[in-house]
Amino acid sequence: MTIYLALTVLAFRFGPWPWPVQQPEYFYLYLTTAIALFFVGAIGGAFVSPPWRSPVANHRETATIKVAILLMVLSVLILSVARTDSLLPPVSLQLSRANYNYDIFVARNLTRGWWTYFEYAAALLSPFFFLALTGAVQQWPRLGWPYRIAYIFACLIFLLVYTHIGVNRGLFQLTVLLPLTLGLYYVFSGRTSRRRIWILISSAMVGIALFLWIFVYFISYRDPASNVGHFTPLNLDAQRSGAIYEILPPALYPGYETVTRYLGVGYYGLSLALAETDYGLGWGLTSSMVILRKANALLGDSWYFHTLLPIIEKKYDWSLWTTWHSAFAWFISDFGVSGSLILVLIIGALYGLVWRNLLMTGSVIALAMFYLLNMMVFYFPANNQVFQSADTLFGFLVLFLIFIAGFFQPNLVRTSPSASASLDLSKDQF
Repeated sequence: MTIYLALTVLAFRFGPWPWPVQQPEYFYLYLTTAIALFFVGAIGGAFVSPPWRSPVANHRETATIKVAILLMVLSVLILSVARTDSLLPPVSLQLSRANYNYDIFVARNLTRGWWTYFEYAAALLSPFFFLALTGAVQQWPRLGWPYRIAYIFACLIFLLVYTHIGVNRGLFQLTVLLPLTLGLYYVFSGRTSRRRIWILISSAMVGIALFLWIFVYFISYRDPASNVGHFTPLNLDAQRSGAIYEILPPALYPGYETVTRYLGVGYYGLSLALAETDYGLGWGLTSSMVILRKANALLGDSWYFHTLLPIIEKKYDWSLWTTWHSAFAWFISDFGVSGSLILVLIIGALYGLVWRNLLMTGSVIALAMFYLLNMMVFYFPANNQVFQSADTLFGFLVLFLIFIAGFFQPNLVRTSPSASASLDLSKDQF
């Protein structure tokens, strides 16, 4: 993850887009510090060895995943109703239709209607969704075919829902993030055969290629100017020169420019955030769109105008709702520059702690947490992805609390000193 974050910064700095960064020295110093703190936190968390017991006993994990698969099916059907107005999402290969549905989806996110309650229901079931999504593959040999078929059906419906509304996150979660997470787990834990590891690694590579192809195809259709290296919001043109362009065939120019823009546009928003000094902190209420909307409903529409991102929108016309700022800018909005770096260090420590406990125990809880943390870090350059949506936010918080509970499980069996002495059997007594 540290290497990935470093590569995104290099793509921003040396890629084809001449981003008009303000205070570049301060900007790159901040990013270097943030990535270094994430790495230090992850190493520290991985070497901490407090006792941890899975809140789900090992012999119950298969039964837990079976229940989670059934609830996963229910959650994706509810999600389909909320986002496609149908129990089973329509299948369409028309990109114009996907763009139209995307606009409806965005409008629904900003308003309240009958679909809101279905979104709430899907969010409440999201912990089971993430448990089943990751744990079913781990428990696959112990699952019967009815549960396997139900899992495949749920994944297919989930993918079709996101395809219908023209959002790439569903495809990324299934074809890239899932095999990559499982591949990392199995490679370093040694809990499976080499054949299965190679299958997962190959699936991740194929998934990345498929995701990039479909993603670039969608973007080129939605934003035709990207095909000629133009970024409309900043009236910015890609500089088609350098070593990469000497290697790439011209047909791949739009794809390269789209990917580097996708990874870099949030960092440009971060550069605007770092240039501001006069703003109020959100203190936990402005680091997530879903939390921000709920805070607006309780506190009114004007309370957040003094916070960072609305100030950026007013000053630079860099929209709070339609453009990206990177997760770091959202963290700064809540806790300031120094506070955001401390938060990144804490996230890194949690990442290392989850990774260690996953390798030591193979728990389905730790595996689901590892998956969500990978999602969080992958989207760092763009936005605060895990906290942006109600389903990922609620799923993360519930699984986080269950994971933390593994450090505080009390010993409910208490014995008297005499009983303890009678049970103190030495090896000579056997």
